[in-house]
Amino acid sequence: MIDFCTIASGSSGNCTYVGLGGQHFLVDAGISGKRIEHALQHLKINIRDLSGVFVTHEHRDHITAVGVLARRFKIPVYATPFTWRYFLRHGVIGTVSDDLIRHIVPGHVLDVDGVAVTAFDISHDASQPAGYAFEFDEEKAVIVTDLGQVTDTVRQHLKGAGVIVIESNHDPEMLERGPYPRQLKDRVAGNRGHLSNAAAGMLLVEVAGTRLEYVVLAHLSEDNNSPMIAYDTVKRILDVNDVHIKQLIIAERHHVGEMIRYG
Repeated sequence: MIDFCTIASGSSGNCTYVGLGGQHFLVDAGISGKRIEHALQHLKINIRDLSGVFVTHEHRDHITAVGVLARRFKIPVYATPFTWRYFLRHGVIGTVSDDLIRHIVPGHVLDVDGVAVTAFDISHDASQPAGYAFEFDEEKAVIVTDLGQVTDTVRQHLKGAGVIVIESNHDPEMLERGPYPRQLKDRVAGNRGHLSNAAAGMLLVEVAGTRLEYVVLAHLSEDNNSPMIAYDTVKRILDVNDVHIKQLIIAERHHVGEMIRYG
């Protein structure tokens, strides 16, 4: 059984809860520790029961409360080696006790209290960004956001998942017409930027299998997208390609989303 819920999603902050194998995890902690604690209380989860925070990369909207959670609640922090190097060099999450620092190497399966967690490389303008796959008892959930392009590595790790949280960041026409300066528009649309709605939909068509039931569209741009456009674009692509899933969900930007229970 996998329990899965987005707590916040977007450039103002990202945080996702994953529960499986009797363990409780967060992927990213890009909002305040108090908001995370309240969200977990709403989900009837004690924050002190968290087995770890998995950090995708070092951008502020993914790490705001990482250090706070480690120091206040003694929660281990998992990140790729070069992400940890960035943390230690720049002090962006503050001091974390050595016994709470965990390196997770992309492509290697890590056993965390009986749950298999695999980090995998993604394309984004950060030190060593990663997506995460969580597996227990033949059930699999994957989170992959902040990726400028789809690679074979991403496809490989998404296959076989029952739950996928995937970036559906922008609508290209809205981005082009929008208020961003040209340099930022090019960065968002570039190979180390963010995934468009259509690219997310086509990726789902490529990796969808019989196990896939839930898809959460995440990290929607507030300026260059809308929940309706993201949903309609991805749903149309899935329908045209005869891909049927149980539920397509838009991640809430500022609120705790629906708890998904798979398996």
